Formats: sequence, C-alpha cells, structure tokens
Amino acid sequence: MKKMLFIFIIFTALIASAQNLNGIKICLDPGHGFIPGQAANCNDAETKRFESWINHYVVPQLRICLQNAGASVITTRADYDSTGSCITLTQRKAIANNANVNFFHSVHHNAFLGTSNYTLALFKQLNANDCPSGNPAWPGQADLMANILAAKIFQGLQTPSSLSRGDLCFLGFNLGVLSTLNMPGTLSEASFFDYPAEILRLKNLAYLKTEAEALYHAFLQYYNAGFPAHGSLVGFIQNTTTNSPAKKVLVSIEGANQGYLVDSLGNGFYRIDSLVPGDYTIRVTGPLDSTFATVTIQGGKINVKNLSIQQTEIVGDVKLTGVLSSSSTSIQALWQKPSGTPDSFYIYLSENGISWDTIPYRKVSGAATGTVINGLIEGKSYYVKLKAKNAISESPNFSKTYGGYTSVNTSKVLIVDGFNRYGGSGSNPNPAHNFTRYYGNPLGELGIRFETVSNSLVTTTSQLTNYKYVIWFLGDESTADETFNEDEQNILKTFLDGGGNLFVTGSEIAWDLDFKGTANDKNFFINYLKSVYSADNPTPNTPFASGVPGSIFDGLNINFGQTYPEDWPDVITQFGGSTAVMRYNSTQNAAILFSGTFPAGANEGKLIYVGFAFETIASDSIRKEILSRAHTFFTTLVSVDNESEIIPKDYSLSVYPNPFNPSAKVNFTNDLAGKYEIRVYNLLGEEVMNLFDDYLEVGSHTFELRMNDFPSGIYLVNVRSDLVNLSEKVMLLK
Repeated sequence: MKKMLFIFIIFTALIASAQNLNGIKICLDPGHGFIPGQAANCNDAETKRFESWINHYVVPQLRICLQNAGASVITTRADYDSTGSCITLTQRKAIANNANVNFFHSVHHNAFLGTSNYTLALFKQLNANDCPSGNPAWPGQADLMANILAAKIFQGLQTPSSLSRGDLCFLGFNLGVLSTLNMPGTLSEASFFDYPAEILRLKNLAYLKTEAEALYHAFLQYYNAGFPAHGSLVGFIQNTTTNSPAKKVLVSIEGANQGYLVDSLGNGFYRIDSLVPGDYTIRVTGPLDSTFATVTIQGGKINVKNLSIQQTEIVGDVKLTGVLSSSSTSIQALWQKPSGTPDSFYIYLSENGISWDTIPYRKVSGAATGTVINGLIEGKSYYVKLKAKNAISESPNFSKTYGGYTSVNTSKVLIVDGFNRYGGSGSNPNPAHNFTRYYGNPLGELGIRFETVSNSLVTTTSQLTNYKYVIWFLGDESTADETFNEDEQNILKTFLDGGGNLFVTGSEIAWDLDFKGTANDKNFFINYLKSVYSADNPTPNTPFASGVPGSIFDGLNINFGQTYPEDWPDVITQFGGSTAVMRYNSTQNAAILFSGTFPAGANEGKLIYVGFAFETIASDSIRKEILSRAHTFFTTLVSVDNESEIIPKDYSLSVYPNPFNPSAKVNFTNDLAGKYEIRVYNLLGEEVMNLFDDYLEVGSHTFELRMNDFPSGIYLVNVRSDLVNLSEKVMLLK
C-alpha cells in the first residue's frame, strides 16, 4: 500500500498573508455559562456547559487570527482577561467600554428544543418601528457587520439558513450585552447546539476552527483589511450505503501531501488548512472503497466541497427481539439491524440453549430483520442466536439467546426478557445472555408451548392477551435501567385488570419501584405487584429460600445465586390480599401469590412475584417443579359449589378505602378457625392499636379501623395467628 505523508498545518497559517488590522482594538466575549472547570460556581445547566465549551474553543482560535493580523484583542473571560467565573452582562460591557475598543463581538450558539438549526447575527436597535433591521444603534457599522457575519458563517458551516436581524425586532427587547456599549457590537449564534445532527458537528474541533475562520474573515471584510492568499477546504462526506454521514474515511489531496481522517462521531466533516489557489484532486478512502473528485481552491475563502462514498462500516452487535412459535415444525426469529452495514446475518440453532454447532444453521441477507426456520421437529424447544457480518468485520458478540417451542397447541406462554443490565455493579458481566433457557427448557419438558420476546417489543396490552400467562424476568435490573418503565406499568395494569396471569421475577424490583420509585412506581408496585418493600436483602443474606407450608410451593428448598451471583435479593411483604409462598427464613418473604381482581378490573387475574432472580436457581428439577406448580395455578379455575359460593382458596386481607380519613374497613378472610390478632403498627415498628384479639370462625370478617386521634402517615395493619402472618400498608390522610 502506498504510504502517505501528512503535514499538520498550524492554524495561524490561515492569516500568514497581507491582512492588516493594525490599530484596531477588538473585545471578544465567549457568551453564556461558566469558565471550564468552574461550572459549579455558575449553576449552569448541562446544555449550557456544552455551549460554553464550544464558545471557549472558538474565541481563542479567533483571537489568534486577529492578533496575527495586527489587531489588539481582549476577551471578557476564561482566556487571558477573565474577571471571574460568573461574569455579568454589565461586567462584560464594562470591560469593552473601559478598554475603549473599536468593536465588541459576543460568540454564542443557539438552542430551541432540538428542533431548529440556522445561523443568526444580531445588533442593537433603537426601536422596532422598521423591522426586521431598521433603526440600528450604530448604522452602517453594527448592522453591516451582522450581515457579513451571517453570510460568512452560513457559507463556511453550511447551516440550513442564515438571518441578520436587529435585536428589538427579533427578540422584542435589547440584548443586555449590547445595550450600553460605547462602540458597535454584534452577537453571533453560529448554529443550534441542541439540534441532534449539529451536536455531532460541534463536537468536532475542525468544525469549530472553521467557525473561527468564518468570524475572522468577517472582521477582515468589515475593516477592508485584505484576505489570506491561501484558502481552506471543508465539507461533509455522505456514506451512500447507509445514507448517513461517513465515519473513519481518509480525505487526501493528491500532490499536496495533506489529509484529514474523518472522526467516528457521525458528523462526516473534514477540513484541510492553507491550500495554495489552484485545481486539486481529492481522494476519499474507506476500508474497501475509494472515490475521487476535483476542486478549485480560491485564496481568502473557506472553500466547500461535499463528497460521497460507498462505505462498508464495521458492524455492531445484533439485538434479537423475539423468537415465535410459528407452527408445529417452524419458529420465527426477529431482530433489529445493528450499527454498520451488514452483508448477512448468521443464525445459529440449539435444542437446549447450551450446545451449538460451530457452523451457522442459516445465512440470510443483511437487509433482513427476521426469518422463519422451517423443517423442525414438532414438540421440541429450539433456541436462536445470531451475528452480523460483512467483508471487513463481524459482530463483536453474539446476540442474546431466545427460544420457542414447536407446536400447534393454541395455549401458549410468553417469556419476556426485561434483563438488559450488564457490567458495572450488576451481577451479569456479559452484554448478551442465554437466560431464556432457564424458563424455556422446563416449559418444553412439560410440553408447554412458549415464545420469547424482548421487553422492547411489548408495546401494547393486546400483545399479551393471547397467552395463558406471561413470565417477565428482570434479573438484577435496577434503578439505572428501570425494572418497569411507565409504559410497561400501564400495559401490565391493563393486562392484570383484564384478568391476565403474570409470573414476575427479579432481585431489584421492590428496591427500584417501592423504595426508590416515584409515586406512580409505588402505586403500581403496591396495588399490582401486591407487595411492600421490606429490605434490600434478607438477614442472614444467604441465597436460599423455601416454600411456605400449605402454599403452592410447599416442600421446596431453593438454592439460588448460581448462574450469576445474587447478592441483593429483595425482601417483600404481602399486600392487598396477596399471600407469602416463599420465604428466606421464618419471617422474611421471598415470593408472594395473588388471585383476585386488580384495582380497575372486573375479571380475576393471578400473580406470582418472586423477589430473587429465578434463572439463578441451581437445580434444574427445582426450576421445573416451580414452573409446573405455577402453570397449574395459572390454568386452574376457581372452584364453586352448587350455590355458586366462591370457596376461599387462601387467606386474604384488604383495607378500604385506602388512603382513608379517619376510618376504614379491614376485611379478613380465613380458611381455618382459630385465634387471630389484628394489630396496627407505625413505620418504626411500634404497635399503635390492638384492633382484635380473639377467636374467629372460618369465613369473611369486617372490622372498623378508626384513627381519629392519629397523625397522617403510613401504617401497617397486621393479622397474625399460628398459621398466618399478613400485612397491609395503609395511608391516613387528614
């Protein structure tokens, strides 16, 4: 390969010619925000910090150019003449006035909710009687300079449009930084720093140098000071393969030994400094492709040449979004396109999610986002993972592993993968996982048809209603990644209100939603997951749970934390009629079960919520037994006698209304007669009321809870006997 020598031109070469600003004194102001390193003193928003960083890069570049052309330059802040970290508008004007400069210019960048992008130059107006630009405070000076500034920046940065306006007409008020100047002054908003595509351009230092060069040329034109003999070359390179800005391509000038490597940010911008006027051949080189173009360079100008290339980009990881059971002999895999330009996708198939062939089962086009895999055996579990490839790269990692069960049985189960956290403080170090198999394999062994989707694919409740029940696993997904976001909460509320059945498991759900969550998070957790957060881990914190005697998981001893470390399993308290079905020890609950109507529902729904990560259970047989019993629970109807009286299946406790003031009804249903205590506690664990302490027959019972003399707050209503310990969180609002 031919080696190329690159000469990096110092920016001051731009002005090494006959420009003459001798005797001109200029004050430059980096507008808005903080001095780098002193943001905390100014209480600037993060967006303003970005603008300040831009302004504080452009101004020193402009200053060097002006000084080398003979001008005397001072700056208001952050360069050499700063008066402090949070300089006021009055102080900025005073610096210019006290120094008796000839011209004042403030460098800014605009923002408007990320929806606009154009160039704007403003000057002070005496009134708004002649809009948009009449009655300037410095006629033929500041207004003239604003026109020049807008045109030069627009031409150099190729913004969509440009405006030169008086401040009163454009804003409705005089700009504070220009209002009492003793000399002409202008303010430039080169572009919008919150516009998504412009953000990527403003992160490129060569782009900011081009802005400084445009401002410099404006001063040269305004003072008729002559222009540099050389010219710069700038432009954007488009990747026609992806129809997006090119990344990591080399722009070189044939015969000039100059070049520029386009960055990987996605702005496509390039810049080559200080070219002698004349005709040049430009070469754009990518990993596989090259293209050529010609350009004529003019001195004293920012020469613009936009280019394009068909570029093959390195591919990223593929996001598998679903594996569906299409028929008795086929499954369907769905995915999202990765970054880069994939030529093909390599699909790998497994019958257990562990053993894989080294040769891909199928290769499909890089344009595809899904495929149906036919010719499979009926009544088997199949798992899929994939990678993208092109001529220069392949995905660094396999996708996650998702599975489905080949069957025509209309009764099926949906597994939803909501576990996206990895690395950092999380327990799972890998960007992709195969945890679906810990749910799919036992379901498949039980002959239950199942499908798997990513939580990102679940956007409506109707997607869930065709399934007998939904298993939603979250691993140790926590506050940073959100266990259930607002949309997911609303989907599950509607699903459960409509009589849906949900098995949910995760070690940080209670921590995220109830302990750390918003009011809406807490409402969802308490009323739909039927629990109250008790602790971030049991005491002692050992990875073990057992089935509660008499519950559906009676007799099960569960060792977990094996697939990956489970160091913070949530401790939960039953709420709103739920009952404990697993415990870490004699007093701390690991899982709850609920059967009944949810807050806005008319049909019975069912819930099992496990406070640790189910996929970390050590024993295959225990996982299978848990899912077998859960399947029976979800698919068995409530029994009724000849008189249509519902037979109580378990104990239940509820309080209505909740919140209340000052009284509420405590409803308690028991399956066994015996002595029961109903007591009320505050959040410190102190008993504040003994509501009932006596013998109860089997049935439903109502007690009046009166709290006229108690302060507003959250209390716990607790029912206890030899066989039951139920609690309900209530809120007294006065």
